[in-house]
Amino acid sequence: MSKARTRRGTLAGAVLVGAALVGSSAPPAAAVVGGDRAEIKKYPWTVALTSRDVKDPDCAGTLVAPRKVLTASHCVSPATVDGVRVVGGREDLRDTRKGTVRKVAKLWIHPKADTEGNGATYAHDLAVLTLNAPMPYRTLPLATPAQQKLYEEGTPNRVLGWGSTTGRDDDLRVPPLQTALIPNRGDEQCITAYGTRRYQKSYTMCLGYPAGGVSACSGDSGGPVVVRGRLVGVISGGGSCTSRLYPGVAVKAASYYPLLQSRIAG
Repeated sequence: MSKARTRRGTLAGAVLVGAALVGSSAPPAAAVVGGDRAEIKKYPWTVALTSRDVKDPDCAGTLVAPRKVLTASHCVSPATVDGVRVVGGREDLRDTRKGTVRKVAKLWIHPKADTEGNGATYAHDLAVLTLNAPMPYRTLPLATPAQQKLYEEGTPNRVLGWGSTTGRDDDLRVPPLQTALIPNRGDEQCITAYGTRRYQKSYTMCLGYPAGGVSACSGDSGGPVVVRGRLVGVISGGGSCTSRLYPGVAVKAASYYPLLQSRIAG
């Protein structure tokens, strides 16, 4: 099992989540391993969460309204949110001439989120950021409870993010935006890997190939999981960037639809 990789950023979730998940056999997801370069124009709702220098991604997120970003709760905390910058429209984060950078004006974390300490289950791993000004990019709608076919086993899910493409702890390169299609693995493999305390099938989804090798890895936590033009999930964690035995885990957006819609509209 690989330990979560951290960068130079200050986001609490990105720095602390590795230690927390090592105890539960489920380090957080980072960049896309086994993926391909993605054009930001095709996925304009994909944003990076960074520290003030805006060149190193700590997490990712999805623009779900011009001033709202849905991400994982373990990526942010009230104590560090002032240092978070949200970067949109930038395929290569090192090219600071492009894209748009926003500060976070308000933070909502799911009240039952459990992401602190070695016994964390990463239940309800969701947060909504309100930006200090709108982003000028297309947004992505949430999957609704009526769209359960989007969650069927075998359905290809598109994941996106910045970060290591190797899964190695010592890989600190920042590649351009990456993407991969990863099938819904069904619930049983993740229940076997993580147990029902960590993996609650009503609220989480399991992503991975039977042979492994393609996955989200540690700077992609909070990033989008997309099926047929809908945001079906938020990347939360997984046991390994490459192992077939520990698939990736994402939070099901549709399971929280009324709550999230109220926060997005507010």
